[in-house]
Amino acid sequence: MPVEPEFRPVVPDGAQPPYVLAKRALAHAIAAGALAPEQRLPSERYLCEQLGISRSTLRRTLKELGEEGLVESSERRGWRVKRVGFSHSPDATALVGFADLNRSLGRAVTARVLSARTRPAASEEAERFQVATRAELFELRRVRFLDGLPVCVSHDLVPLAVAPAVAGADFTTASLFGLLAAAGHVPVGARYTARAALADTEQRRLLDLSGPSPVLNTRRLSLDSAGLPCADSRETYRADRYEVRLTLG
Repeated sequence: MPVEPEFRPVVPDGAQPPYVLAKRALAHAIAAGALAPEQRLPSERYLCEQLGISRSTLRRTLKELGEEGLVESSERRGWRVKRVGFSHSPDATALVGFADLNRSLGRAVTARVLSARTRPAASEEAERFQVATRAELFELRRVRFLDGLPVCVSHDLVPLAVAPAVAGADFTTASLFGLLAAAGHVPVGARYTARAALADTEQRRLLDLSGPSPVLNTRRLSLDSAGLPCADSRETYRADRYEVRLTLG
């Protein structure tokens, strides 16, 4: 029988209501594997005592988690885990970055910078960005964390002339898309692709995976209001901690 996870009591900070903080705590437990797919959630009484919230607050928390597809309920079995703990819609992330989107959802976003450098564009990159061959590009590689869990390895390219400030930014916390917006290049559209694959050796190491593990590889060419490419982003997500949801029609 699964051991019921322990939670720290929710501490209201004035910026977010208790149900949002409780939702984050439960989503984190699901993403970390403390609550596994198909596992029943602990009783309402247990969760209220652990999180230090009222039953009405808990029910709102569970309702929102259900609407996001993380948990589902049945009359006989109560609430159970449905899937992994973080998700996004490419319709939204085509217009904002990973950090901005997830912070807006109340998630703690941090990063470990693997490399950050300025280099000349190769001919294929210059054509993709519609810049001169060997024009300066800023190249950034990071491991991205949500609520302390490694979720994504990202590789970004930006023409340095588009946003010169990126070269001096601290990308452990800074938002690349925020700096693009500050430079007057707000992404308003994107060309987006996604493909499933098995993690390679480096990806397994960076994402704390063991053995053959599925990942989701995405690529997004972001376009500004003039229709010009302003960022080329490649991201590799842990399949057990993140999913992409589509709304068609």
